[in-house]
Amino acid sequence: MDSRLVWLAVAAFVGGTEGGSIAGLLPLIGTEMQVSTGQAGQMVLGYALAYAIGTPLLSVVLGGVGRRRILAGAEATLALGALLIAVSPAFGWMVGARTLLALGAGLFTATALATAALLAEPGQRGRALQIVTTGQAVAVLVGVPVGAWVAAHFSWRFNYAAIAVMAAAAAVALYTKLPRGMHGDGNTQSIRDRIRVLGDPGIGPALVITLLFMSASFPPLVFVGALMRDAGIGLELLPAVLLANGIGAIGASMSAGSVADRLGNRVTLIGATLVLVAGLALVSALPHLPVGWRLPTILVAYGVQGYIGWMYWIAHCSEMARLAPNSVPVAISLDLTAMNVGIAIAAGFGGLLVDAWGINALCLAAIPVAVVGVALWLIVPAVPNST
Repeated sequence: MDSRLVWLAVAAFVGGTEGGSIAGLLPLIGTEMQVSTGQAGQMVLGYALAYAIGTPLLSVVLGGVGRRRILAGAEATLALGALLIAVSPAFGWMVGARTLLALGAGLFTATALATAALLAEPGQRGRALQIVTTGQAVAVLVGVPVGAWVAAHFSWRFNYAAIAVMAAAAAVALYTKLPRGMHGDGNTQSIRDRIRVLGDPGIGPALVITLLFMSASFPPLVFVGALMRDAGIGLELLPAVLLANGIGAIGASMSAGSVADRLGNRVTLIGATLVLVAGLALVSALPHLPVGWRLPTILVAYGVQGYIGWMYWIAHCSEMARLAPNSVPVAISLDLTAMNVGIAIAAGFGGLLVDAWGINALCLAAIPVAVVGVALWLIVPAVPNST
C-alpha cells in the first residue's frame, strides 16, 4: 500500500468527522441559538455553497502549487474554521465560520482524491480512492456518534474545539510526512485549459446527475433530528442512528471501490440510486409504522443510506477521473461542486419545506428527483475510455 494514501486517509478522518457531525448537532445548535430547524440548516447551506464555488476556483488557482503544501494548508484552514465556530457568540458568526471551514475542507478533499487517483496503478483507481475515503468513513462510524454523545451530554462547542485540535495536528502531519515533489498539474495546463474540462464528453451530464443524487439523498441526513421527532423517536437515540449510518459508510469504504472496478462505474451508480429511492420511501413511511418497528427501521434505513451514499461517491469520482484523465484535480473539484450544490438545495429549499410541511414531505419530494437521475444515466450514452 502506498504510504501517501494512508496519510491522506488519516487527515480525511478529521474533515469527515466535522462534515458528518453537523446533522446531529443542528438540533442542539438551533435550541441554543434560538433558531428554527429550517434556519439552523443555513449552516449546511453556507458550507455547501462555499464548498461548491470555492473548491473548483481554488483548484484552478493553485494548480501549480505542490500538493503537500495545498493539503497541509487546507487542513490548517479547516482547523481555524472549527476554532471560530467553537467560540462564536452568535448564529450568524457560526454560519460565516463554517463557510470558511468549507474552503479548507473542499480543497483538501478535491486534492486528496485527485492525488489518490493519479497515484493509482492501471485498473486500481477505485481501490486507491477507497483507501482515502476509508478515513472519512471511519469518521462517520466513530467520530460522528461519539461527537453526538459528547454534544448531548456536555456541549456541541466541545466537538468543534476537538476538531480544531485534530485538524491542526493533521496539517502538521501532512506537511512533515508527505514526500516533496508531488506537484499539481498547473505546470502543464493553463487556467483556460483547466476550465475547458467542463466541455469534455460526458462531464456535464455526470455533474448534473450528481447534483440530483445529492439533492435527493441529503434531506434525511441534514434533518435527521426532525425526522426522528416526527416518528416519535427520542433524540437521545441519535448517536445510535448515526452509528448505523457509519457502519454502512465503513462497509462501502471497504468494498465500493472494488465493486466499481469490477462492475463498472455506471452500473454501480445506477444501482446506488435505485436503492436510494427505496430508502427515501422507507423513511417517509416511518410515522405510519407500528411504534415498535420505527427504531429498527430507521437504523436499517440509515445503515443502507450510509453504504449507498459512499458507494455512489467513490464510483462517481472514479468516473470523473476516467472522463478527464488529463485534468483529474479539476474534474473531481467540479464533482465536489455539483455535490455541494445538491446539498445546498437539500438544506436551503429543504429547510423551507420542513418548516412548512414537515420532513416527510421533503423525503417524498426527493423520490422523483432521484428517479430523474436514474433516467439520465440510462439515456445519456456512455463515453468510451479516454485512457
